[in-house]
Order: sequence, then C-alpha cells, then structure tokens
Amino acid sequence: SKDESLRLWNLQSKTCLIVFHGDGGHRNEVLSIDFHPREPEIFASCGMDNMVKIWSYKGLKSAVDESFHWNSRRGAFPTRFVHYPEFSSSKVHGNYVDCVRWLGDLILSKSVDNRILLWRVDLSQRQSKPNSLNNVQYLQEYNFSGADIWFIRFSLDYWYQFMAVGNRTGKVFVYDIFESTSCLQKLTAPGLKCPVRQTAVSFDGKTILCSCEDSSIYRWDAVRYQRDGDDRTMNSHESTEGSAEEDSD
Repeated sequence: SKDESLRLWNLQSKTCLIVFHGDGGHRNEVLSIDFHPREPEIFASCGMDNMVKIWSYKGLKSAVDESFHWNSRRGAFPTRFVHYPEFSSSKVHGNYVDCVRWLGDLILSKSVDNRILLWRVDLSQRQSKPNSLNNVQYLQEYNFSGADIWFIRFSLDYWYQFMAVGNRTGKVFVYDIFESTSCLQKLTAPGLKCPVRQTAVSFDGKTILCSCEDSSIYRWDAVRYQRDGDDRTMNSHESTEGSAEEDSD
C-alpha cells in the first residue's frame, strides 16, 4: 500500500494476519505483488523505491491456521510482523518497478524503460549482502516502445504462454513467452491513443482486455487460432473496432 507495507488478510474471518514492513521493507509505495503459483506462502512485491522483494511466511503457518477460527469477540487478532524479505534488490531495475509476476520459479518484472525482464533468483542462497545481485540470473528481455511512463501493467494467461502489455500511445503488445522475445502481434483500435494502464488475458489466451487512462475498456478476440501453425489474428471490439498487426516498432 501507500504506507510502504504489505498486509496479508484472511477474507473468511476478516482478520489481518501478517504485516510485511520494517527494516527490510519497502521505502516507498508498493505498486504490485504476485503470489508464487505453487507455493502460496511466497510472494514477490515491487514499488516506487525501485525495489523487487521476495517474501515468505512459511514460518507462520500456526498464525494462518489460527486466523480461520478467530472470533472477533475475543478481541483483535494478534497480527504478526515480518520485517525482512528473503530477497531484496533495487539493482534489477533502475527506476520505479510497477509490475511483477511469477513465471513458474522465474520472475517477470517491468519498470519504465520499455522492456520486461525475465530473471531467476536462487532463494536457496541467502544474499551475501543487502541489495546484491549475486544470486540473480538474467534470462531474457521483451522490448517494446512507448512505455517510458510508470503504472503500465502486463498480464499473462493461465497457462503462462501469452503475455500482453500496453503503452502510452494506446497499443497493446502480445508475446508468446517461450517462443520468441519478439512481439507476436501489436493490437490497436481506432481512437485509442491514450495510455493502456492494465491488460488481462483470458484463461485460454484467446481474448485480451485492456483498461485505459480515459476509462475505456477494449477487448480483442482471436478469429483464427492455431497453437502450432500460423500466428493468430485478433480483432477488437467494445465501443469501437480494432485490429492486429505485425510489430514494426
């Protein structure tokens, strides 16, 4: 949140279980978090302090179990605190980090430099010193244009095959993550010239949504879909019709 902390809530019992904040916490607004797909006790966070952090609450399982049976008539839940992450660095990116997502055990993260980085961190090794990159391995980057402003989020489909990200001029770039670092398609729509702030990819990767700075929402649907053949073609609709084209930026 804006107070530099992260809070884990039990929605069933409406209790705040854990606050992640303190000496090892963020030093500015937290902009994005994502839970590990197979280990829900681990999550990544990023923010306006240029930091990417990985947190764990594996040692607090008893607090999680306790929260499911907590009765508010007994008083406030005894919230626990985690002051130090498992990993922390401001050197992965050199500016605000506005989006972070797990890709299996790998991490995708984005700043304001027209690219999304794919990297690996070895959590079996403790950082030799705070803010070091000794246990970080860069794997590849996905470059695109017009994303030199902050708060532009990317998204993945359920199967972690396709990734979509917008830019400040109303374009949406689609990538087949493991096939190529080059843009698979660039989606546009007539009249869409403002920043695309958020995208969403459907479960099967056949539909892409985006929300824009002018409060509009656009949708693109695949009209030809061949997983192992030609590139798909997507048409957009909502208030206007859109189109897909090969990326030339």
